Amino acid sequence: MIEVNLEMEVSAKELFDVIVPSVIYDIKQATGKSVNVSALHDNYTYKKKLKSKMGKDASVRVTITRFTYPTIYEAEFDSGAGKNRMRYEVEELDNGNIGLSYMEDFEGQGKMAAMNGWLVGLVYNHKAKKDIKKRLRAMERSIIENRESDSENQEEAEN
Repeated sequence: MIEVNLEMEVSAKELFDVIVPSVIYDIKQATGKSVNVSALHDNYTYKKKLKSKMGKDASVRVTITRFTYPTIYEAEFDSGAGKNRMRYEVEELDNGNIGLSYMEDFEGQGKMAAMNGWLVGLVYNHKAKKDIKKRLRAMERSIIENRESDSENQEEAEN
């Protein structure tokens, strides 16, 4: 299991306003259906096709197991290889920042797959944590830059 906990200088709404469009885009790509944030809910399920490591089409069932805007997004990705789970959980901090808890886990199908997943996890977890932190910090920087840009544009419009 990979777990990353960060304090971020953005609001929960700002962070979820980056996460949710990605989820909605994924649903549109997989199903052809346009949904909005109000359609997302606990146990929302859809199927999508991915390429396996061998280049073959693989079917994945995606279930949004928990969704509470703007504090929790948790999803399971169920395939023949097993289940991947990921969760973003946000709490507002007293200093105006947020605390983000990100979790990712894999449960292999069968004992050999589970053991293989565990072994790969030993090697992969450190690099994955670093990559996830980099991705989350990049999201944070982008939000802050856009916020500052929007503020400057607002000031120019008022003058």
